[in-house]
Amino acid sequence: MKICIFLGAGASAAENLPIQNELFSNYFKYILPNDKDSKMNKELRIFFKDTFDIDVLEDNLDKVKFPTFEEVIGILDMAEQRRESFKNFGTETYDNKNGSINILRQYLILLTANSINNPPKSSHKYHELLIKNLIKENLLLDTTFISVNYDIHIDNNLSKLYDTYKIPLMLDYGVDLANFYHKNTSWKKPEGDCIKLYKIHGSLNWLYCPICSSLTLTPYEGGVMRILNNIDEARCLNCGERTIPIIVPPTYFKNMSNVHLSNVWIKAEKALRQADLLIFCGYSFPDADIHIKYLLKRVQTSREKYSLKIMVFNNHENKTISALKKEEDRYKRFLGKKVIFTRLSFQDFAQDPMGFITKASK
Repeated sequence: MKICIFLGAGASAAENLPIQNELFSNYFKYILPNDKDSKMNKELRIFFKDTFDIDVLEDNLDKVKFPTFEEVIGILDMAEQRRESFKNFGTETYDNKNGSINILRQYLILLTANSINNPPKSSHKYHELLIKNLIKENLLLDTTFISVNYDIHIDNNLSKLYDTYKIPLMLDYGVDLANFYHKNTSWKKPEGDCIKLYKIHGSLNWLYCPICSSLTLTPYEGGVMRILNNIDEARCLNCGERTIPIIVPPTYFKNMSNVHLSNVWIKAEKALRQADLLIFCGYSFPDADIHIKYLLKRVQTSREKYSLKIMVFNNHENKTISALKKEEDRYKRFLGKKVIFTRLSFQDFAQDPMGFITKASK
């Protein structure tokens, strides 16, 4: 049986990483005060004060209602598309009086990276447990992981099978990495039996070179943080130029044009076409992810084999019954009434994947 496991933000939240609506409060409470006078943090402070009347240094952040990350990125994307401006932030800056919307948008992406890179109480036990149970049931090689998360919890747990436990399975991101051709890196081109991980919204350990278009991997490290902490260490392995992140933020206006992301999406679609079972873990099927809905509907309507079975695990201890019902309605409205929508969590699935897979296959 071929299986695709689709990892959403809830799977990362199970390891105590901040979810989307916690990104701003987490960053401004715990990270910004340590470096409040950096150029990035000054710009972010001005923007939130001018645009949302939030003083991130003086206000009681426990009581502040921040806009969603999707809302903030969304209005910046719209301003760029319309070539319009906000006070103190413009699309075209011919002097130094105004900040750039494009640069501000990059700062928000780096804010995301900083918030999820290494939160104080994070763990990896459920990702590790899932992988151990898939190995125990001889399912790992028949499983493709598709993730919309930027963090590297699943990456690290899969990579260390080869490096630590000497299990001869290499990790395949579905992209051509500059690491493959550089003699001073330990990351080799996957060959033989590989574990496939397709990160369709980018990753903290991917550094993209806008000069030569190559992609550098920083194994076991959120290399995007180098751009914040020491930009000269965020160099392209191929040509030595400075790199930028590949992180697609949660907004309706997603830019998926990067050549490496395009290749990942093509391979993710192929994996879904070949799969017998698709398991969503920690994914609420949000309206903003129309690209994913388009991908799934293409797969659903053009499969050569029988219909794709779908199972959902997206509960957590604080979720209300009404919220669960709305999510179930979203899934079944778009993907069909046969979707198996459980009232269970990613943690539940990680503890007994084979039991649930057996039930779905009946």
